[in-house]
Amino acid sequence: MAIYTGKNLVVKHGANTLTHVRSASVTPSIDTVEITAAADTAKSYVTTTQGFEATVQLLEDDTTSLTDSELAVGTSAVLKIQPEGTSVGAVEYTGTAIVTSYEVSAPYDGVVAISVSFLGQTALSSTVQ
Repeated sequence: MAIYTGKNLVVKHGANTLTHVRSASVTPSIDTVEITAAADTAKSYVTTTQGFEATVQLLEDDTTSLTDSELAVGTSAVLKIQPEGTSVGAVEYTGTAIVTSYEVSAPYDGVVAISVSFLGQTALSSTVQ
């Protein structure tokens, strides 16, 4: 795979393709449980459940009310982050996620942006389209 930019980034939440997306980040994780015994000289762990967190930043569009409907806190749907766009051979990160919060940023010398936080409800899959 070649190095690429996020210029063609596409983000979907359920049936909705988000517009005016500026950036997206996704962080897969796995929980662990310590299984160190009393006589051990080093800590030991086993893995348990997988999850992920994601953040998407998009420009506010006053012709839609995304945070009242598609991206309302508590909304759960399949989240797809496609950094290279939708072409064949492009990478795609997918998992069911719930909107946990959003933040509206309104700088006096810039555009109004919304940063939406997602919490994965499934493991994150990384595939090539």
